[in-house]
Amino acid sequence: MTGYVHNFQPEEAVQVFIHLLEAGVYPTNYTLGAILSACCSLHDLALGRQVHGYSVKYKVGAAETSIGNSLCGFYSKCGGLDSAVKVFQSMPEKNVISWTTIISGCGDSGKAEMGLRFFLTMLLNGVEPNEFTLTSALSLCCAAQELALGLQIQSMCIKFGCESKLPVRNSIMYLYLKCGDIDKARWLFNDMGPDDVSAHRSGIEALKIFQRLNRSDMKPDLFSYSSALTVCSRLSALDQGEQIHAQTIKVGFLSDVVVGSALVSMYSKCGSVEKACKAFVEMPTRTMISWTSMVTAYSQHGLTEEALRLFGDMRFAGVRPNEITFVAVLSACSQAGMIEEAKRYFKMMCKEYRIKPVMDHYACMVDLYVRLGLLEDALDFIEQMPFEPNEVIWSMVIAGCRSQGNTELAFVAAGRLLECKHKSSETYMLLLSMYISAERWQDVSRVRKLMKQERIGGIKDWSWVSIKGKVYSFGADDRSHAQSAQMIELLESLLQKAARDMGYVPM
Repeated sequence: MTGYVHNFQPEEAVQVFIHLLEAGVYPTNYTLGAILSACCSLHDLALGRQVHGYSVKYKVGAAETSIGNSLCGFYSKCGGLDSAVKVFQSMPEKNVISWTTIISGCGDSGKAEMGLRFFLTMLLNGVEPNEFTLTSALSLCCAAQELALGLQIQSMCIKFGCESKLPVRNSIMYLYLKCGDIDKARWLFNDMGPDDVSAHRSGIEALKIFQRLNRSDMKPDLFSYSSALTVCSRLSALDQGEQIHAQTIKVGFLSDVVVGSALVSMYSKCGSVEKACKAFVEMPTRTMISWTSMVTAYSQHGLTEEALRLFGDMRFAGVRPNEITFVAVLSACSQAGMIEEAKRYFKMMCKEYRIKPVMDHYACMVDLYVRLGLLEDALDFIEQMPFEPNEVIWSMVIAGCRSQGNTELAFVAAGRLLECKHKSSETYMLLLSMYISAERWQDVSRVRKLMKQERIGGIKDWSWVSIKGKVYSFGADDRSHAQSAQMIELLESLLQKAARDMGYVPM
């Protein structure tokens, strides 16, 4: 049975386990660990639960730390994080593997803050982390963009002598990149040896690093290509994305599902939904991520009918959607003002797929109510939320109230918005604009005082554009470019043409 598991034949391993039980042979702890690995490979949550139930009923390995670790790993990788936490908490003894398993499981399930709480609890319990624990913790800091905590963990890596390990070093570099410190990430990259392609994976967030790797004697792997495509998505660098697409064809990575999904996302975010659809259709195999990427592409481009039809095809193909899929579906309904359909999909997500709604799902529903002018319904829906709404939701309500002239409700929402813990510059500017329009000078003074306390100034918008492989940045009212006068003249000419031909009135 173990041989089947190690040779990536989990179905055969399950059959051997069933024959073993039918023969009246009691499995050992080692056998249970092997069958749980097979269940994990099959992503078969139901079968894994049966194995768990068997171990509890017949008291086989129930108190063993190794079995507890296997169960934690199985549940977290199969989407059952709540069960993984219950198993972890019920374990009489926990070792560093136990803690690392639950911490990385939180990361796999998108629960970065929960994982970091487990990490801190582990330290308080006097358990010394190993390089795998620290790598997982650094990954969680990346997901939560917790640079300060990540730097403390980096100090721990130095203390425990594992900072030079490649996984740890990659995670530190990725942390800097994710939190916007490109210079430190590049310094780490330049300090690496040239022998290992995997050392560069976390640095592919920066296109310059990828280009340097491509020009060297080393050949990027498929993870490098998918990461580079992700960067192109964020920069809307269509030209570079198409070049990387051509390279994936040349090296034979186009058939990989990870690269295919990245291509769909890249073309969509670069404004070419047709090419995104073509990349999706040409994929030989499709996973949940592939389907979700294409549904999201249609949704982001306002193609509601196509998004919902593809979602139906996804379900018909037996692919289980996740919470991100439903964000795309609800967003598509919101853009089209399809309130009844949105309610049906929201109910489907909760009842049929047992997915707990998160803030993004509620935000889509609130946005839909506000778009339709159903402000009271929006507030009723907000009151039913199991957690406090964030600034995005209250900002939506304020925008809706202002567009409909409902100042009384807008001020109520503004009060709730000020109670939110995390507020962006845009939030303060929205409140400031609203209070100035209403000539509520005391509130204006209060908001400005809060902005001063938070050291928030006016917002300056920045944009990036990629031309011939080079990335240029420019800000609002930026006249530093040598040809800024010609640019302004061209812009005014285009605005005049738009006003003349299409009746466009600039704000």
